[in-house]
Amino acid sequence: MKADLISVGTELLLGQITDTNATYISRRLADIGVDVYFRVTVGDNQSRLCSVLRQALERSEVIIVTGGLGPTGDDLTRESVAEATGRPLVRDERAARRLEEWFQRRNYPLSKINYKQALVPEGARLVDNTCGTAPGLLVEHGGAVIFAVPGPPTEMRAMVDRDVIPYLKERSGGLQLFSRRLHFCDIGESMVQERLTDLFENQTDPTLAPLASPGEVVVRLSTKAATPEEAEAKLTPMEAEIRARLGVHVYGVDDETMEVAVGHALRERGLTLALAESCTGGTIAGRVTDVPGASDYLIGSVVAYSNQVKQDVLGVPEALLAAHGAVSEPVARAMAEGVKERFGADFGLATTGIAGPTGGTPEKPVGLVFIACAGPNQMVCEQQTVLGTREQFKQRVSQMALNLLRKRALA
Repeated sequence: MKADLISVGTELLLGQITDTNATYISRRLADIGVDVYFRVTVGDNQSRLCSVLRQALERSEVIIVTGGLGPTGDDLTRESVAEATGRPLVRDERAARRLEEWFQRRNYPLSKINYKQALVPEGARLVDNTCGTAPGLLVEHGGAVIFAVPGPPTEMRAMVDRDVIPYLKERSGGLQLFSRRLHFCDIGESMVQERLTDLFENQTDPTLAPLASPGEVVVRLSTKAATPEEAEAKLTPMEAEIRARLGVHVYGVDDETMEVAVGHALRERGLTLALAESCTGGTIAGRVTDVPGASDYLIGSVVAYSNQVKQDVLGVPEALLAAHGAVSEPVARAMAEGVKERFGADFGLATTGIAGPTGGTPEKPVGLVFIACAGPNQMVCEQQTVLGTREQFKQRVSQMALNLLRKRALA
């Protein structure tokens, strides 16, 4: 089944409100195997909304409209659905009574304008709103179905979950969408595409899609199946093929973040960690401690922002700082070794760099960073240049640092 989602509201076009409704509905439809082909946002204009509805009816079996069901003059979804399907608007007495009861229970005055919410396209079915006054609509027309649901997210979600999804699930053939996401690091999207070119070009079932995000690449595998076991039988061979080609770069599956992967690597091997952060300002420690049970492997952390703290707490020699500067490979190595020794950890992980936007020089530009990892048998230090805002710098450097630690723990 193909679906169109239509979000109604001039405030959406003006950027005054973020359209979280379309995202939620897309996820719920994907869960039951309904394919969303188009998502459209249209203002509070009946002619334009009618035009969008007619286009949707020509190409999709499912149309879900959010918003425009209120009682005011700019709420035009009922009128537009009626016009697009060639039906008159009629008053639904059950809806009118429900409105009256809703206002009476709350001791609110009922204005004549509220009765607009009792108007429905002829032949439409009302969908009860358990969280507000505006009922939804279900219109079956020419082999397609139109659902109109309220714009307020609480009302929308209740109606979609209780009425829309069960209705569509019954008609979607019993197939659900199953997806698996493989997370890659130390490799760019173009290289992933190159290594998997034949799989992308010849994909049928499962389908593949690369997704780039800061510090990683994600490849999504998707299939439709009646049961999780049937989906597993389709997804697992494809994942195995991808791992055979790029397994060294795969660090996680589905919701497994880098910090979760690091935790697994350390816990399974009985290894411990201590952190010494300068330019990342505690970002790495924050990510590590976001994982439940991090106390199994994290001993402690130092935010050594000043040179004095680097000397006093981590034992970085003053002469080393004077000779090379705080942002340097020798200092990064000394920080990692110092925190490892002082905390008695198996690994010491350290960062020092220039997050910007100021503080750079021709010799040491903004974005320069050194990441050092002192392990049981080896010290490794990487030099990188990371561009972006301070927040982007900290997040990307923390990803690089955690990945360096992960690789050393697995070595």
